[in-house]
Amino acid sequence: MPILSSFRPVALTALAAVVALAACTPSPDPASLDWDPFEARNRQTHARNVAFDRAAFGPVSRAYGRTVPAPVRSGISNFRENWLLPHHTVQYLLQGRPGLAVQTTGRFVINTVVGIAGILDPATPIGIPYRYTSVDETMHVWGVPEGAYIEMPLGGPGTERDWSGWALDFVADPLIFVLPPAAFNTLLAAGGLDLMNERYTLDPTINALLHESADSYTALRISYLQAARARLADGVDLDLLEDIYAE
Repeated sequence: MPILSSFRPVALTALAAVVALAACTPSPDPASLDWDPFEARNRQTHARNVAFDRAAFGPVSRAYGRTVPAPVRSGISNFRENWLLPHHTVQYLLQGRPGLAVQTTGRFVINTVVGIAGILDPATPIGIPYRYTSVDETMHVWGVPEGAYIEMPLGGPGTERDWSGWALDFVADPLIFVLPPAAFNTLLAAGGLDLMNERYTLDPTINALLHESADSYTALRISYLQAARARLADGVDLDLLEDIYAE
């Protein structure tokens, strides 16, 4: 069965679960990093995620990074980012940012045509860099509060708004409706490889955060929340504390 055929119900199920959880969550103090109503459950999930990273994800990503040449890994990352751009364009329009929508469309056209479907990135040197956005940012612009912090099994850190947006990112991607399943599955595979590349690139930071911290749960939670809030406030991505599990 193609991955795409079972993808939408999975995303909708995840969304329903997060929305149901959000319905019974008390109102947080938006400025507080200490508010953590699901801490006990999160810590149990975190322990399993750390064990998985130590036993599988970390070693596999390091093997990938050491085996696959950097230009190939870069090409896969470029390819994946390029085919996220139509979805980003939709989100910028929903956010009321037509200038960014036009810029994103221009980047997609240039990199798709000149950059061999996005494997190369000729747009960045001419002043059109890649900028990530999502349904989470759209909801932030619309004034939806971030909600409580939730760490998902094998999914890592997020908030109620973040995980709701993650589910909607898939069903709101226009490529779902125009690409054949084989092509969309190729993009999903590229996303998985890019995730391993990100884990490899951030290996020292991730190891320090997850495996060397006295309290890795608190370190990850605070780092994630600070990075996510800074990105949404400043409109730029933060690489140092990037959420490596969200994609």
